[in-house]
Amino acid sequence: MKRTSRDRRRDEILDVAVQVLSERGYRDASMLEIANRASASKETLYAWFGDKQGLLAALIKRNAQLVQAVLAGYLEGDAPPERLLLEFGRALLELLLGDSAVAINRAVIAEVKSDPALARTLAAGGRQAVLPTFIRLLERYAEHGTLKLDDATQAAEDFLGLLLGDAQIRRLLGLLPRPSKAQVEARAAHATRAFLLLYGR
Repeated sequence: MKRTSRDRRRDEILDVAVQVLSERGYRDASMLEIANRASASKETLYAWFGDKQGLLAALIKRNAQLVQAVLAGYLEGDAPPERLLLEFGRALLELLLGDSAVAINRAVIAEVKSDPALARTLAAGGRQAVLPTFIRLLERYAEHGTLKLDDATQAAEDFLGLLLGDAQIRRLLGLLPRPSKAQVEARAAHATRAFLLLYGR
């Protein structure tokens, strides 16, 4: 779908919002500062996103769409499961260990006790938006006989565990730098091989 000038402008504002969240956290990030730094009016931000939580939801949704686009490419056709696992794993690692997701997750974690709705927004726009499609794809591979599994939901959880381990929490704590493309590739390949040892035909 062709991107409009409004789409591009919206992405510019969201990029600025990530920077402000990273610097100030959710509580101290103001719509006014985001508007000023994005050279936009505060009225535009409220019209497009509603409020600060709506802006956060838009950031989460934008991130999730990057992974959803990868999965959508496998809903038709008969690509082998290892190709799906490798590409999905690569996209998920680049997302979850990238600067944008780290800034969003840190902001939510810092405020979750005083504003539990933020955690629900993160879950609904992120994991809950992506995982069902991955599970559906695993079920289809099982139906076609290319994977052997009784519980696709558990298999999906197993893949996420193999892929991420404790990398996400270490990244959030600042104990792990953003991985290079080579490191992402190696980690995704390792998780794919391990998953296929468990569930491959």
